[in-house]
Amino acid sequence: MYRVMKRDGQVAEFTLSKIGVAIEKAFKAQEKEYNQDIIDLLALKVTADFEPKIKDSLINVEDIQDSVEAVLIKAGYADVAKGYAPGMDKISVL
Repeated sequence: MYRVMKRDGQVAEFTLSKIGVAIEKAFKAQEKEYNQDIIDLLALKVTADFEPKIKDSLINVEDIQDSVEAVLIKAGYADVAKGYAPGMDKISVL
């Protein structure tokens, strides 16, 4: 599976559920209704979006965050994406 390069240079195993948790927190921060199926679908779309950026089974956390924002906007959740970006210091994807 993939590994994630964190901001501090540490490498961690990729965990899809952490993307879902971050997306869910962004929805909650915007007080936007959602259900688990939406969160799961968006998380899977995020992995498809960042897949071309993976090199030697390694992806940078910033690339994952960029993909989360892009997927939210494409899915019609621009308001959630706006809430996601400023809170990234508090909402850790990985």
